[in-house]
Amino acid sequence: MKTKSKFPKKEVILEGMPTSPGIAMGPVYIFNPYPINISELESEAKDPRQEILLFDRARRRVLEQLKFAQENSETSYGDKFSDIFETQQAFLNDQVLMDEIKKAIQEKAQSAVHVVAEILAQKSDYFINLENTYFRERAFDIIDLKQKLILALVGINIDYQLSRPSIVLAESLSPSDTVHFNRKFILGFLTDKGGKTAHATILARGLRIPAVVNRISLSKLVNRNDFIIIDGFKGTIIINPTDETLEKYQRLQQHYQNLDKDLIETAGQKAVTPDGQEIQLLVNIELPNEVDDNKNYFADGIGLFRTENIFLQHNYEPDEETQFQIYTKIVEKNAPDPVVIRTIDVGGDKMIEGFGPQRELNPYLGWRAIRFCLDRPEIFKTQLRAILRASVLGNVIILIPMVSSLEEVVQTKALIQEAQNELKAKNLRFNDNVPLGIMIETPAAAIYADIFARHVDYFSIGTNDLTQYVLAIDRTNDRVARYYNSFNPAVLLLMHKTIQAAKKRNIAVSICGEFGALPEAIAVLLGMGLRSFSMSPQFIPRAKKVIRSLDTRKCVDLFNEVKKLNTSIQVEQKCREFVRELIPDLNSRD
Repeated sequence: MKTKSKFPKKEVILEGMPTSPGIAMGPVYIFNPYPINISELESEAKDPRQEILLFDRARRRVLEQLKFAQENSETSYGDKFSDIFETQQAFLNDQVLMDEIKKAIQEKAQSAVHVVAEILAQKSDYFINLENTYFRERAFDIIDLKQKLILALVGINIDYQLSRPSIVLAESLSPSDTVHFNRKFILGFLTDKGGKTAHATILARGLRIPAVVNRISLSKLVNRNDFIIIDGFKGTIIINPTDETLEKYQRLQQHYQNLDKDLIETAGQKAVTPDGQEIQLLVNIELPNEVDDNKNYFADGIGLFRTENIFLQHNYEPDEETQFQIYTKIVEKNAPDPVVIRTIDVGGDKMIEGFGPQRELNPYLGWRAIRFCLDRPEIFKTQLRAILRASVLGNVIILIPMVSSLEEVVQTKALIQEAQNELKAKNLRFNDNVPLGIMIETPAAAIYADIFARHVDYFSIGTNDLTQYVLAIDRTNDRVARYYNSFNPAVLLLMHKTIQAAKKRNIAVSICGEFGALPEAIAVLLGMGLRSFSMSPQFIPRAKKVIRSLDTRKCVDLFNEVKKLNTSIQVEQKCREFVRELIPDLNSRD
């Protein structure tokens, strides 16, 4: 049945959340794979054993669908996205979860459809209410599996056929949905739900498809006759644009395409400033399937591999051999470039099944990261042994998150020594001189940086958490998010203190937060003396262009001027004007 659009044929402009860069415009294709009202289906199971058989059959069918989607993906894109599909399959192969569903069918004498809907809704609701973004967005994997299982149980197939180039609009999209569509007909993705680390979003970025999350249920408000523009840089959504607006965005789209072409053509060049300073550019990766991003973007190595995602994908502790294989793949593919492996940042709102309470009142200040690891030395040493074994295959640096005291460094070194002794006892090879670094993301670590520099080999400034802790602002809280700004003079002061402490002790220092990818931030950080940046891969080409346009001596002058300013707005404006004057064609890409 065709729904009537809630929008008259006049231009409507909305603001969403950008999740994959680019501009797309075209007719909308409303993807509605779940047109089932569960309450209308029979809830009572006349024969629970038959319902369990139906569930097993549906589970096998969904596994086959996911494997088919994975094979399609690998045919077109190699193994770049394989881990994403394996994560979803892991849920269906989780015996504890499957047994829970079967037990509920038997004991409640309810249909498989109702039990699957109820139990997986509970699981997804739990995850979606967690504060950690990555973990919260795993809820969409569970929602997707719930939908697939229910459709398999009632015998409905999903139609992925696009008849013309379109912007796909849906409540949410799964990774398998994303690869099932004909790539030639996908202009962009617009979803009601999702986030920047959702698996479908990671796929969209990897395929260079613009994407925006609208957050207002647009999939239920527009119809198939509407024309839509999405801006994956700023999050703007325009429904039924005027001719004037359409022409404006066509010009912007062409501008971005020309700029991207220029950036890609020069991406292979080194990041060297006009005054001859070579700057190291590294990539941050979330998942093992992103291992090729270093080479693909002509970066200088991996500056941050967030290993907790290995744990959170499966919600259990992977054994030493499993971790060793993952680290080996990443280290070997990137040798001789550096690979900075951050140890697990779990705890608080990111728990491994079976370890401690699932909730804390203030998880960002709670039992997490190095605190969790030191309290669970067997988990920590398992990871350390796996990293140490992989270290003989390339250039590995171990990075410890959330450090706030020297005691934590001393205890970590002791556990590394224990892990080395255990490997020696088993005659397993490892590099006994792997550099040890710490994240500078607590005020304590930044203030005490000159002392920490005597005990470690590497600093990585985590601007996301450092800003949050220095300003006492929860950046996920919409009521105070406007006060969160890494250009705050107090935050910059601690960054500068950290950089100078590292230089004084002649240890390496880099920055790995989102702040370091901003053109105006690069300028002031160069002025502080920073010569290494780690960022999301898609920002590497732009960062190279910025660096090749900035004389570090002028950046020092900029920093000296910025030190005289007192507010975040003043500092940010000064840095932005400095960059715009030197690189005017970046104006529209802030």
